[in-house]
Amino acid sequence: MAQQSHEGYRDRSHAGAALGMALASELPAGNYTVLGLLRGGVPVASEVARSLGGRLGALAVRKLGVPSNPEIAFGAIASYGMASGRYLDQEIHRRALRYFGESELESVEFRATRELMELAGEFKPYAPDLAGQQVVVCDDGIATGSTMLAALDLVWRLKPKLVVVAAPVAPSDLVQNLAYPADQVVIAWQPPDFRAVGAHYQDFAPVQREEALRLLRAAGN
Repeated sequence: MAQQSHEGYRDRSHAGAALGMALASELPAGNYTVLGLLRGGVPVASEVARSLGGRLGALAVRKLGVPSNPEIAFGAIASYGMASGRYLDQEIHRRALRYFGESELESVEFRATRELMELAGEFKPYAPDLAGQQVVVCDDGIATGSTMLAALDLVWRLKPKLVVVAAPVAPSDLVQNLAYPADQVVIAWQPPDFRAVGAHYQDFAPVQREEALRLLRAAGN
């Protein structure tokens, strides 16, 4: 487990460079496919792919937020090529179901699925085959783990050889939750006072579609 001591990241490129260095020192030499979770994970994954000399791809995810507080996820969904993935936080989902009712949560998932399909469709050309590959799944940070767990549910369906979860920042107590569905977890920085992911960046502006596409095209694979 990589660990870095600092005050924060300038932006996602800076974070990706730091994560790439951590991965290059921890992973054995080999051919890697690096997937960035859309869209914030793509600039991070771009730097990681450069560090590892790997292929770059993009995986679409959408959080399923509790109706009264969308920042709290009762689950997440993912899409890549023709495959899909799903994760439900059983406890939060149970409480949300009791409070809001099934139809309300179904409405949330319907809207999220529509957004997910549009996003996945836009980035479909950047979904390399994962069968038998060593795959690194990157995001710009992990807070609850819902979107990453949905991504892992999807990635394993595509029969990779190895799956590594990687992020520039995450709380230390979350790592154990990801250790089982992944072969390895590499977090460059686990601040003792973890807050929201964006609190550990100087610049955490949303990644626009054009920027993500530019990085994927520039990778040329």
